[in-house]
Amino acid sequence: MNLEEVARQRTVPRAPTPAELAPQPSRLSRSGAVLALQARALCHERFHASATAVATELALMLGCERVSIGFLHRERARVGVVSNAADIREQQAIVRAIAAAMDEAIDQGAVIVHPLPGGSSPSVSLAHAELTRKNGNASICTVPIIGRGRGRGRMLGAIVFERRDGFDARAVEIAKDAATFVGPVLELKHRLDQPIGTRIARAVAPRGEHAGPFQPAAWHVGLALIALGLLVAALWPSTFRVVAPARVEGEGQRIISAPVDGFVRSSALRPGAPVKAGQVLATLEDHELALEREKWNAESEQLDKQYREALSQDDAAQIVISRSKLEQAQVQLALVESQLDRAQLKAPFDGVLVSGDLSQSVGMPVIRGQELMTVAPDNSFRIVAEVDEQDIGALREGQRARVMFGALSSRPVQITVTRIAPVAAPLDGRNVFEVDGRIEGSAEALRPGLRGVARIEIARHSLGWVWWPRTSDWMRRTLWRVLG
Repeated sequence: MNLEEVARQRTVPRAPTPAELAPQPSRLSRSGAVLALQARALCHERFHASATAVATELALMLGCERVSIGFLHRERARVGVVSNAADIREQQAIVRAIAAAMDEAIDQGAVIVHPLPGGSSPSVSLAHAELTRKNGNASICTVPIIGRGRGRGRMLGAIVFERRDGFDARAVEIAKDAATFVGPVLELKHRLDQPIGTRIARAVAPRGEHAGPFQPAAWHVGLALIALGLLVAALWPSTFRVVAPARVEGEGQRIISAPVDGFVRSSALRPGAPVKAGQVLATLEDHELALEREKWNAESEQLDKQYREALSQDDAAQIVISRSKLEQAQVQLALVESQLDRAQLKAPFDGVLVSGDLSQSVGMPVIRGQELMTVAPDNSFRIVAEVDEQDIGALREGQRARVMFGALSSRPVQITVTRIAPVAAPLDGRNVFEVDGRIEGSAEALRPGLRGVARIEIARHSLGWVWWPRTSDWMRRTLWRVLG
């Protein structure tokens, strides 16, 4: 074996090109070509990938320089994919010419081949002639894609084939088969890839020969659906509620104030601590009151001695004077002793200390009547809702409500409105009315000072009725401020 034979045996065989691997129309039956194209269309999930694969397969199968697939959009053809083109936006001029050729074939509902071998065409082919001038005088074959609807088929789109050699009868038949059997599959994928509004518009649009002149666009259908949704929401049954912040207060809570001017001497309790009736909560400085008590005590003893001497001497005038002075001294002594007793701030009943932390205020001066502490009963509460003045007109006694507290988010508290304050009070830059509510059921988990949100139920109405009064009131107030 010589060297040339060895080299020939070791030569690696050349890989076939895609054009050589592609099935040729002369070697492939029409049914085989259709099955191959359908396999290409169904092996991809998205429209663009499927259409690109089909266009590329058709270009290889028929020896075309370019195959374009497009579908109707608002009665005009729109090119979807072009074989051997990654981005059709870079070829806007040729894409417009291809779309015009598609429209020409779709409007006539016939296959257009340009130029025909005989030189004459039974169809109008002005757009095809323009495309021929732009693609270097290549032959063009445009096949409409026809769907199967009621009665006559409806036009879905078109496929444009461009190649240097003319189109023979077999190539035209394979092109027709591709449009007939593969085109509707691609159109279905194209519709499924469209936005939901466009899909709904196509679903409700009239089709076929009985279609009217008005074809609703996607935004028409979107607006109609929004209007329908708003109408359904406006008529939907709902409950008119007033929402307001709420707090827990003790039923009949008592404020403990300073009985006299003085200073805080001691305090061992802080808010939240349970208290008993008569328990000392805090003590004021009473040194001066103790000295004054000693003074009036000594004065009373001296005047009592003078009164007894006047009695022993039977001096009527001195008896009257001494007795008056003695009674005056005794009254002053009783007053001082009462002030000494009140210097010890005591709990009026069993309950909870709600406010007044004097443990860090020892030595602080206080004046008579100054609020120092608040005590609330430990088993009797009420809920106070702070209702805005614009909603107070809808409230009535006896209405039911639910209150959600941050500490009791799993169990809303049921209340019944028992009192509506006749006068508003300023709060955080707005006017509010305090609405008292009686708690229905157990209140063991409640604590004075808890804050939550109350939802007071007014009446059952439609959702539109619930929102319209508030919206109209806001619009009137805004116009009043703007227009002056």
